[in-house]
Amino acid sequence: MSYLRNLNYLILETKKLEEWRTFFTDFLGMEVVQDEGRQFKVRMDGQAYRFIVRNGEEEILQSAGFQVRNRADLRALQAHLAEHAIASFAGTPEEIAERQVEDMIWFRDPEGLRLEVVANPMVLSHLPSMPMIPGGFLTDDMGFGHIAITAADLEACEAFYQNVLGFRLSDYICQDIQGFPVKFTFFHINPRHHTLALAGIPAPYRMHHFMVEVGDIDAVGRALERAKTMEIPIHMEIGRHPNDRMLSFYAKTPSDSNVEFGTDGIEIRDEESWEVKTYDAISEWGHKF
Repeated sequence: MSYLRNLNYLILETKKLEEWRTFFTDFLGMEVVQDEGRQFKVRMDGQAYRFIVRNGEEEILQSAGFQVRNRADLRALQAHLAEHAIASFAGTPEEIAERQVEDMIWFRDPEGLRLEVVANPMVLSHLPSMPMIPGGFLTDDMGFGHIAITAADLEACEAFYQNVLGFRLSDYICQDIQGFPVKFTFFHINPRHHTLALAGIPAPYRMHHFMVEVGDIDAVGRALERAKTMEIPIHMEIGRHPNDRMLSFYAKTPSDSNVEFGTDGIEIRDEESWEVKTYDAISEWGHKF
């Protein structure tokens, strides 16, 4: 079983704080809050934040934060990790206060990524100001979106996320990229087709991209226009994936990772009837580099 309910937030470290601030507000259309000069948070729905961006010496994904149902599930998860000989650590009072949660623990995946798990994150009574995203982002019980990370030892990471953390397999994509076969594994923990994608390639930075989803294609088109007006490099042009059916494009972040901005992704609401498939291409059409 999985105690995890959704991907709740990301913590990014960067030497390009100003560029990220502009990226979130002027391109993604989100709201920067709690701006303390060397750190700020970003809102995209009713939660107090979905991103924490800090000044640092590297361009890295510092932490990925997941949510459990309540504090009892957090304690059960901690015991479950101990049974699998995985060390976990309680959040300090300062970390809990900064995360604006009731409680938290953290541990690391097989390749060192810090995973935080929180209970009862703060929800605000007012929505953020996002005039560029009139319909808002699709979040709610599915978390803010998904994350795709690299895995030099794909089998070890697959086993950890599936067998230890209880992620459920969605499907695979196996594609030849520049003469090398690359395997992508997709996992879900809620109705979103995937909360986590693993790419079986070594890379200097773990995060390949994070995804945010909107409710209509016009919002995607307007975001693509904003990216081009702002001269944000496009990593992949608009296209549709064969597995989650997401219609999306990918833009470069200030840290040279990517963001996928999409719509129309399918949901897995019936586990019993879901069929795991293997696809031979990451795109049904489009998504040209």
